[in-house]
Amino acid sequence: MINLSKLSENLNELMHEHGLTQSALAKKMNTCSSKMSSYATGKRAPNYATFLALTEFFHCSADYLLGLREYPCEDLRYKPVRPFSVCLRAALQENGMTQYAFIKRSGISWGVFYNWLSGKSLPSVENLARVARCLGCSVDELLGRV
Repeated sequence: MINLSKLSENLNELMHEHGLTQSALAKKMNTCSSKMSSYATGKRAPNYATFLALTEFFHCSADYLLGLREYPCEDLRYKPVRPFSVCLRAALQENGMTQYAFIKRSGISWGVFYNWLSGKSLPSVENLARVARCLGCSVDELLGRV
């Protein structure tokens, strides 16, 4: 489970370092201030697309933003994120894990998993961290960013 207070703490730290208010960041991210406020105050997690946009905007580690790593790793060269279905298939293959084994280990339903594999839906940020944990990798590795 992701820690929303850690996510908001890290987001606020990044905004401070870049001299941005919630409103200014919302404008730069082309979203409304109320959504950015809910992320910055820890009331809710961003969706998959917004989460990726934040990591790209701040050029930071996805694991750092989620509070799974202590440092932002801004000096790394991050690769562009491929579609999640491609990333998930590659991670399963890299780990030598069958789809069945993944379902059993992760506790994620077959329907949800199938929708991810077929590109019909994207995981929540919570499930993104859960998948990475199940596969024994970082979120950045799962997304193919590193």
